[in-house]
Amino acid sequence: MLPMNHAVFVVKLVEKPIHLNYKEYETIEIKVQFPVLRQKDSRSELTLLLWGDYRNDFLKYYKVQDYLIIQGILTLKGYKDRENEPKVIVKRIYPFLLV
Repeated sequence: MLPMNHAVFVVKLVEKPIHLNYKEYETIEIKVQFPVLRQKDSRSELTLLLWGDYRNDFLKYYKVQDYLIIQGILTLKGYKDRENEPKVIVKRIYPFLLV
């Protein structure tokens, strides 16, 4: 059974990753956008957090304007610089090909 905050999204990369150091972990933070807005007042952007092998694979294989399927945990934890911005801690990442 999956936790309540588990999510799967199709997203488009809109910015280059930002490298962060959190405690002893090297992470990257990536801004992504949903391909299609469903409501006028809905949020269109999301921030992904990646570390470990996913971080290295992302830097090696993906670039801005690519589409991805991401699976992860949705969190609203506030950080020092940005409060209550939705973030997804990525557990799996897949390329999404548009034909």
